[in-house]
Amino acid sequence: MLLEISVFILSIAFLLFALFSIPSLLQIRRTAEAIATTLRTLNENLPVILRNLEDITTHVSQATFAVNRQIGELSDSFRKLQKTVGFLSDLSQIVQAGVRIPFLNALTSLAAVAKGVRVFLSVLSAKSDLPGSPPK
Repeated sequence: MLLEISVFILSIAFLLFALFSIPSLLQIRRTAEAIATTLRTLNENLPVILRNLEDITTHVSQATFAVNRQIGELSDSFRKLQKTVGFLSDLSQIVQAGVRIPFLNALTSLAAVAKGVRVFLSVLSAKSDLPGSPPK
């Protein structure tokens, strides 16, 4: 009798366990169906997504290559411009050093000649104002 009571209690416990497991099992079934639907949709759309991803990767790679090439060309142009500016700077220093001394000498001589002409003209005009000199 004790064995029968134990088996009866165990069977009631198993029955209660089964009854309480039914909602969980139903939820697991619904979740599995939703996952199956999602997986089916993903399998249908995945090839298109992958093609788009490959196209995007190709375009990004081409754009990166073009940008790198143009940056290289700009770098070369700036390097040439820098060398040209350096050359012109050196040339201007050479010209200034070579021209400065003769130019200053010529300017000093020209100032002396102008001063001499001015003095000559002032003396010439002063002589004509003296008495006994011919009228102008």
